[in-house]
Amino acid sequence: MLIGTGVAVVGAGGLLVAAEATGRLDDVADAVGLDPRPEPDPGDTRILRRAATATAALLAGVESTAAAHPELALDPVAAIVREQLAALGGATPPASPAPPADVAAAVDALATALDAARTDRRRDALAAGSPALVRVLASMSAGHAQGVRAVRGLR
Repeated sequence: MLIGTGVAVVGAGGLLVAAEATGRLDDVADAVGLDPRPEPDPGDTRILRRAATATAALLAGVESTAAAHPELALDPVAAIVREQLAALGGATPPASPAPPADVAAAVDALATALDAARTDRRRDALAAGSPALVRVLASMSAGHAQGVRAVRGLR
């Protein structure tokens, strides 16, 4: 009986090696009812966490500027950044420093923050390995660029 078990194990191992060598391992796993899931790339995980933390900080800045200067009507910009943060899985926003009291200075500071976020998400998109993460980050970069245009238009 022990010999039969050993033969079965060796045979199954041989099938797995053959399946891997022919690029059919996922098909074999599907056939036996397994649902293979790739491990996330550690680099992508770091990029995702960094982007989520930075986006939470950006949202805090947009919201504090909107609260200090309601005449700027920043709700659409805040909504976009909120959606972006949700797409990244969320993060706890840090305390945001008070925006400048002068409206023009607050607009400039917010436009600068959005532009820096645009550059950072573009860089992250170029460094990411997962096509899905690349798309999210590139879309975020484009959204930040739109935010910059919208905020600069408030001057």
